[in-house]
Amino acid sequence: MAFNFRPKNTNEILKKNKKSSESAASVYEFVNKNYGETIVLDPTKDFNVIKIPRTAEKKDNIATIKRKMAAEFDIKNLNISFGNGSGAGGSNMNAADTAMQENATRFVCEQFIDGRGMPTGDLIAKIYPKYDDAWHTTFEMQASSLKKWLGSNRGYEYSRDKGIMPYLEGIAMNKCGVGTKDSWNPADIYLVKMQQKARIMTEMKTIGDLKLDTKQKLDMLNNYMRRLFIKRELIGISLKKLGKSASLEETNVTTLNTISDISIMRGSIKLNLDLARNDEFNTGELAFKINVGGKEVNVQVRAFSGGVRESTQMDMTGQGAAAKLGKVSSKEAIDPFLSKVGLKRRMGSQIPAVGKFSESDIKSFVLEQKKLSSLTIGGSTIDFGSDDWEDTLRRVVELEKENNRVASQLSAKLQCFQWLTILKTIEQRGKLEDFLSILYYGAKKQYETAGPFLKIS
Repeated sequence: MAFNFRPKNTNEILKKNKKSSESAASVYEFVNKNYGETIVLDPTKDFNVIKIPRTAEKKDNIATIKRKMAAEFDIKNLNISFGNGSGAGGSNMNAADTAMQENATRFVCEQFIDGRGMPTGDLIAKIYPKYDDAWHTTFEMQASSLKKWLGSNRGYEYSRDKGIMPYLEGIAMNKCGVGTKDSWNPADIYLVKMQQKARIMTEMKTIGDLKLDTKQKLDMLNNYMRRLFIKRELIGISLKKLGKSASLEETNVTTLNTISDISIMRGSIKLNLDLARNDEFNTGELAFKINVGGKEVNVQVRAFSGGVRESTQMDMTGQGAAAKLGKVSSKEAIDPFLSKVGLKRRMGSQIPAVGKFSESDIKSFVLEQKKLSSLTIGGSTIDFGSDDWEDTLRRVVELEKENNRVASQLSAKLQCFQWLTILKTIEQRGKLEDFLSILYYGAKKQYETAGPFLKIS
């Protein structure tokens, strides 16, 4: 349903000439008179289902509102409930929107678990103005599932912009060598037992002030956080907008082991080098699929921002609802593994600059692709498309001078040549399962240097 019609007066409702237009107009008049609000309707339906903005909740509950309405007009055939409708939020959230949304989650969880239950809509809207029905459902499911997971544990301080969260992140980044906060721990809010907060902060500071290298201190900090997580004294929570249900996953709490049932799916490796009719590559990535315990996971390696010589990143997506796993951190997951086996990725900076391809550069990349075309990885050959690669490369080297998108795609393709060599070399050394496990864990923000958190998705 598309509850996005917010009429400004009764005439706008009556003009729609729906089966229940007159009844909806009566509800509008009542709500506007008594609560200073409009109503929200689905313009594709008959107006028999009506939502009243949640700000009215601060004056009367829904049962009281219905009783007052019934005293003035017939509401027997109407479905009336609180709701802000849809379309207020959207998926393109900036940093400010994200901060407000996460603070709204923090507030709802605090009230739901350690307060008086689900807060009223007007209080949530003060924190997150784009709050709508979808977010209401998400907030309530997040809080309900977290409460169930916590069991009888109560007495928490809920932190985001102040309190334990910025304090912890400050120690991790300033004292323990963490460069990017989310690559270490993607938690959006933290819960800390109020009675233990002072002790925990003191012990974190002690770890940060130790005369050790940053890696050692980060290991100690992560292990300390794991102990606190297990005892439910400090809990970082990563939040995602929910669909019909909530799934909770404890992440980086225990030691990671190689997944025994993981492999590249036969016939899935594609690095399409064909040009489309618009003189751009058909795709900008290396793609393949892995099987993880019977579950299919799609893998992409590409340039994500479109920079002409941007280094590639790896991204994984599972199957079904809420299937997004995420990008695999090169710094925290990929590069440490490659370093152990004496391998390196090819970076964007190693590709000849636009307009600087020499004849020897072209011949070198033609020969490299020819060698790769005879490889098998995981029992599969590589699908490079059907166009002649040398002809394509010579053409694209000219095209990229006028088209940054083509420049970015070409750079990514040439970097992915090395990715194929890496996969084959690792397979030959009997380490493919280990590497695929690292990639899968990395997409889920699970790796040796990462901190523990609870993922609600």
